[in-house]
Amino acid sequence: MMLPLRQTIGWSPLALLSLLATPLAGVGQSIDYPAESVADQAVPIRVLGLRAGDTVTLRVESVDAQDVRWVARATFRAEATGIVDTGLNAPEQGGYSGWKPAGLFSHALPADGDESRRFATGGLAGVETFIHLEVDGVPRDSVSVVRHLVAPALRVSNVSEPAFRGRLFSPESPRGGGVVVLGGSEGGFPDGLAALLAANGYVALSVPYFGVEDLPPELAEIPLETVVEAVAWLRGHPRTSGRVALFGTSKGAEAALLASTLAPGPVALVAYAPSSVAWSCICSETLRSSWTWRGESLPAVGPGADDSYDPAGGPIRPAVHYLYRKRISPGTGHIAIEQFDGPILLVAGEDDQLWPSHLMAQELMARRAEVRGHPLDRLHVYADAGHLIGKAFLPSGSTRIARGRLETGGSRQGNAAAQADAWPKVLAFLERVLR
Repeated sequence: MMLPLRQTIGWSPLALLSLLATPLAGVGQSIDYPAESVADQAVPIRVLGLRAGDTVTLRVESVDAQDVRWVARATFRAEATGIVDTGLNAPEQGGYSGWKPAGLFSHALPADGDESRRFATGGLAGVETFIHLEVDGVPRDSVSVVRHLVAPALRVSNVSEPAFRGRLFSPESPRGGGVVVLGGSEGGFPDGLAALLAANGYVALSVPYFGVEDLPPELAEIPLETVVEAVAWLRGHPRTSGRVALFGTSKGAEAALLASTLAPGPVALVAYAPSSVAWSCICSETLRSSWTWRGESLPAVGPGADDSYDPAGGPIRPAVHYLYRKRISPGTGHIAIEQFDGPILLVAGEDDQLWPSHLMAQELMARRAEVRGHPLDRLHVYADAGHLIGKAFLPSGSTRIARGRLETGGSRQGNAAAQADAWPKVLAFLERVLR
C-alpha cells in the first residue's frame, strides 16, 4: 500500500513545493546585464538564482586607453527574492555605500594602487568591461559587456564652415531639438559629451574653439562668433526643430554664457563649473582677453596671484588665485546673463578648487533674479564635489590634474555622486526646453 506523501517524507506537499522552488547552491546563479549599453545610463547589475543569505561579491574590471586596469568590488547579502540588484541593494562592503545602480562602474580604482591616475577613455571607443560573480567565495559567472560613449545607431559627420569647425552627432530618431557643445581649457572637440547627448536623442554639434586644425593654438582672443555661428547653423539644420541649447563646461561655460548675451539664437543654456566673469587668456601673453566680439577684445579680469597663499609643497589650488583676481578687479568682465531670455541650468561643486564655480554660479543666479530670471532656471551645487563633475558612469579617478600639480577639488565619491544626480536633471531640463 502506498503511504500518503506527508507520511512518506514527513513534510506537507506545500513544504515540499517550497523546497523545490529554492535554488540549489551554484545552480543558475548568473549575472544579468545587457551586452551593450550607453555609459551614461544607470543600468543596475542583477544577480539571479540566489538563496536567501548568500554572500554575493561582484567585481568589475576594465582597461582604459592607457592600458591601466581599473577594478571595483562590492559584497552584498542576498534576500529572500533570490536576486541582488545594485539599484535596490546597498553593499555590505565595497568602495561605495547606498543604492547606486552604476556604483561599481564609477567607483573603480587603478589596480596598481596609483590613485593619482584619471580614467583615459581614448576618444569615442566603447569601454569593454568584465563583471565577475562569486557566491560564498566560489566563482559562479563572468560576463563581458561594452559600455558605449557613441550609441551604435548614431551618425557622425565633420562640419567645416567659414566661422567654425564641428563634428555632428545625429541620432537615428532625433527628438527635434539640438545642442551645441563647448569643452573647456583642454581644447579640441568635446566629442564625448556630444555623443552622450545624441545617444539621448538630441542632434549635437561638438565645436572646438582652439587647439585643433587651423584654429588658434592657445585659448586667447577667441572670436565668440564661432559659438554664435555654430548655433545659427544648427538651428537651420534639417534634422532639428530650430530649437537649440548651448552646453558648456568650465571655459566652455564662460564662452556659452558670454555668447548668449551677445546675439540671439540659443533657447536655453546648460553650464557645468560656470564663470560669472570673462577672464584673461590661458596663454603665454597673459594680459590678453580670452574672447573677442566683432574684432574687439572683451573686457576681462586680468592675471594675478595671491602672494599670501602657500601650497606648502602640495598641489596648487588655483581657485585661491581666481578669487584674488576677482577681488582686485571689482566690476570687471561681468557676464550680463540677465540679458538672456531663456532658462539656464547651472551645475557646480562647492569644493571646486580650480576656480570658485559655485560662488560664480550663485552670482549668475542672483543677477538673473534681480532683473528677470526664468521660471525654469535651476542651480545645482554639490557639497563634496569639485571642478570635474562628469556626465557618464566611468571611474571618476583622481581629483588632481597636470600630473598631480593642480587640485580640482571634491572627492572621488563626491564627484561620482554629483554626476549621478546632475545628469538626469540635465536631461529632464533639455527635454522640457527643447520639445
